[in-house]
Amino acid sequence: MSIDEPTPLPRPALERALAKLARGSPYRAAFESLLLELDDEAADRLMQLSREARGAWFLALCTPDLERGPARALCIGNALSGASIPLAAHGFEVTLFDRSPLRLRFAQARNAALVPGGSTETVVAQTSARLPFEAGAFDLVVQEDALDAPAHELDELARVCRGEVVLIADNRLAYKRSTGRRGVFDVPSPLAFARRALRGPGRTLGGYRKRLERSGIARPRCFALYPHASEFTFLVGLDAAGPRLELGPKERANSLKLLAHSLGLFPWLTPSFALIGTRGESSGAAPRWSRLLAAIERATGERGAELEHVVATRGNSAVLLTRGARDHAAGAWCVHIGLSAAQRDQLSTHARTLQHIASAHPACPVPQFLLEGVHEGVYVTVERRARGLTAPQLTGELAATRRTLEDLVPALEGLVASAPRELDGACFERLLGARFDIVSRTCASEATRAALEHLRATAREQWIGLRFPLVVQHADLRSKHVQVERDGRLVALLDFGSAERADLPGFDLLHHMLHERKQAERLSSRAMWRLALEPRHWRDFERAALERYAAALALPEGYFAALARVYPVLVAAMAERHWDYSRPRWLERQFGVGAERET
Repeated sequence: MSIDEPTPLPRPALERALAKLARGSPYRAAFESLLLELDDEAADRLMQLSREARGAWFLALCTPDLERGPARALCIGNALSGASIPLAAHGFEVTLFDRSPLRLRFAQARNAALVPGGSTETVVAQTSARLPFEAGAFDLVVQEDALDAPAHELDELARVCRGEVVLIADNRLAYKRSTGRRGVFDVPSPLAFARRALRGPGRTLGGYRKRLERSGIARPRCFALYPHASEFTFLVGLDAAGPRLELGPKERANSLKLLAHSLGLFPWLTPSFALIGTRGESSGAAPRWSRLLAAIERATGERGAELEHVVATRGNSAVLLTRGARDHAAGAWCVHIGLSAAQRDQLSTHARTLQHIASAHPACPVPQFLLEGVHEGVYVTVERRARGLTAPQLTGELAATRRTLEDLVPALEGLVASAPRELDGACFERLLGARFDIVSRTCASEATRAALEHLRATAREQWIGLRFPLVVQHADLRSKHVQVERDGRLVALLDFGSAERADLPGFDLLHHMLHERKQAERLSSRAMWRLALEPRHWRDFERAALERYAAALALPEGYFAALARVYPVLVAAMAERHWDYSRPRWLERQFGVGAERET
């Protein structure tokens, strides 16, 4: 029996997870056990639903002013949605309203674990269309999706709200929709699109706007959640002002999409919306991001910041990208915002690492650090916005890829943190053994655990006795963390939230090269690892980049072969150190570790 059709979740599995919590199990362990009971598709859907980044629209809210005291928020829909976590983390007293008592109990335990000291209450939805709350009881009312019969009318949302209403809704005219799994979309045929447009559920943007206004919700501000509300990356303003959709070279190469955008069809065809309306004294107040940018201007002494883009990251943070007035550097910022308390650690690491590299390793280009702290009730780190594009915009353009690697090698060479020394048993355990411990502890398969033990024994034989320096390691240098010019010239390395001050050399270069090939050739992670294990498949300029780096750091012969062998363990351990929970069977699913004995 499923208690949630859009996100299938068997009742017995959730009951067992709740029983673990009742026996004192930590939330993370209970959630991981729940994921392991589900099939891969159901687990993917639940993980997607649970992301805190679903609440990135929080930055568009006008009020309340939380500095004047706590405020109340009502969240209607699936209680397992991560959208309530940013609200609880930023001072709201949250009430979750759902038809499932099991989901409510689990969500309450989750919020208590992820937002210590926060306030979350639960109310079970009944069959009445009338919400069981007094008029004006909440400063914020959020409806992410409709409950089962009957769905609550917008008039009821307006009645119980004294501040703002947030409606997350699908577009009846959407040209695609999310299936609930990351990156998997339903794109209808022309005939299916026509049928859905004529008789499908939901409304158009104009229909939602008019319905909100008839309910007494003044001047709703309208945004696209793109590519879809279940996993959006961009919050895009659909009114005259607000953040814009970023159109990089790949989007501009799609002539049909570019034509539709130029004709103003984006508000008509975008998959889903966030509509934010106000009541009472909230009407006309400045959005939270406007107040936040003003506070940063006061703190930095820079003026003229203009918001361009709002990005909801896969790492459950949000990013505001601004430009300076008349394209001046002053006011051109990248503002990182943690959407939950857990994000502060990574953002703090990022801020400290930017400052360390700028002072101790100036040959490595990183953005200029500007600010860290709490402003307008929001924890932020602020850096100078790097010009150019993120490298994935040029993926597949070999001339640009070659140029990026040519610049990346000397940048990474400059991050040496210690003199070369021979790796002994103690150092092996610190640099590699500890990572095997993390991954073995969190893997769910005995076959995977046995394969890891075999790989660890082989790694000891390969690594002990090798001589090399340690480096400042980015630890997650995928293409999206590399900023480049249009021709591929390196501008800056970004996002050091996973950085290590003294760690294995060469990993960042190998990781970047493998992910660039993975994206360009649509490889699986397993095929990507095979590429590292069989270097005859490297292109000449890729092989040359590895050789230049190895020569510059005097790495021993066979070093990159040894690094490639343990590559999945290094990636998995980095992820486990920063994930808020382990993904089920991730190492086996991604890299095939344990699926075949020879790996």
